[in-house]
Amino acid sequence: MLTKKLLVAVFLLGSATFFSSCSENNPEVTVPKEAPKPAVKKSKGVLYKPSPLAKEMRKMYENMKVVNALLKSNASVTDSLLQGYEGILTAQATNPADLNAEFYGFANGWLSEVAVLRDQPTLANYNAVMNACVNCHESFCPGPIAKIKKLKLVP
Repeated sequence: MLTKKLLVAVFLLGSATFFSSCSENNPEVTVPKEAPKPAVKKSKGVLYKPSPLAKEMRKMYENMKVVNALLKSNASVTDSLLQGYEGILTAQATNPADLNAEFYGFANGWLSEVAVLRDQPTLANYNAVMNACVNCHESFCPGPIAKIKKLKLVP
């Protein structure tokens, strides 16, 4: 019994000595928790964080893809897909200098086309909305034009 207690004591003392010597020679290393990464896109080695206006336009694009599919299948288009885009008039752009009278003219024209589409969801009215997108993007940020043109529907 005494031998068992002695062995346990020696083991505990040895373990304590071992662990204390390890921590003295090697300072404790803490690994910081990884912070959540912002929504960025890497393009040619440069990080890109979309502006609120770019996010708004991406939402518009995704909704128009749904409208496209609904029109192709002769299903009814819900109003919720064609409302709430007034944010393009107030959202901050990547380059705020681009928000000039010409931009607002295009934006208001697009909103008018969307209102017509909401009242009469036809292929022609849908394509008018897509044309309004392309017209604006020809003057501002031409990158997404090819993507937008793919959304047009053939009557």
